[in-house]
Amino acid sequence: MITHELRELAASAKEHAARFNDGNDHTVSAALLTASGRHVLGLNAFHFLGGPCGEVSALAAHAATCPEDPVRAVVAVYGPTGSVIPPCGKCRQVLFDLDPGIQCVVRTSNGFEAPTVAELLPNAFDWRNLGGDQRVYMWEGYEEAIRSGAKRQTIRVDDPFRGGGAQLVFEKESGVTVTMPARIVSVATIQRSSLTEEHAKLDGFASLGELHEALDAHYPGLAPEDPVDVVSFEIG
Repeated sequence: MITHELRELAASAKEHAARFNDGNDHTVSAALLTASGRHVLGLNAFHFLGGPCGEVSALAAHAATCPEDPVRAVVAVYGPTGSVIPPCGKCRQVLFDLDPGIQCVVRTSNGFEAPTVAELLPNAFDWRNLGGDQRVYMWEGYEEAIRSGAKRQTIRVDDPFRGGGAQLVFEKESGVTVTMPARIVSVATIQRSSLTEEHAKLDGFASLGELHEALDAHYPGLAPEDPVDVVSFEIG
C-alpha cells in the first residue's frame, strides 16, 4: 500500500505515458516527486546504441528546472499497457548515487509498495564510502565491553580493514543503529591456530577457548590453518 501522494505521482506518470507513447521510441514515462510536492516528468528515448530511460530523462528535467528541490520518490510507467514498472538496474544505480533514500513505486504480490532505492539495490556501489571512515559492524552484545575498554580488538575473516579512521556500528535487534567513532590501530593476518590467550583477552573473552567458540559461531567451518585478521582499535 502506498500513500495518496504516491498514488497521485503514479497517475501523473500514467497520464504522461498515455499522451506520448508511440509504441516504438518513446514507451516509458517517469515521474519524480520532490520535497516540495512538485512532479517532474520524463520520457525515454530508445536508440539501438542505447538511450536515456524515462527516469534518467526525468532527472535531467529536474536538474534543469528545480535542482534545489530534492527528489523524494520516482515511478515509471510502460505506455503500451499503462503498467507501473520497476526501474532497471542502471536507473537504480543512478538513483542510488543521487540519494539511497529515494522511494521507488513498484508492484509486488501485495500490490503497490514504495521501497527505497537502497532496498531495491542491496550491496550497491556507493561512491560516498570511497576514502571515508571504515564501517566495522559489531554484535550489539559487544557494545558495553568496547565502551569500557575490555574489548580492544576484533578477529575478522574475509572482512579486511586498514589502519585509520573508522566507525563501529551496532545494528540492534530493536531496529536502533548505534555508531561509535574509532581508529583502527593495526591489522595483523595470522593463522587461526596462532591465536593466543592474549588475543582472547584483548578481544574481551575470558579464555582462548571462549574466543574459539565465538569464531565457530560466527564462521562455521573455519579451519586451524585458515587466515584471520587481528584488528586492533581504540575508540574516540
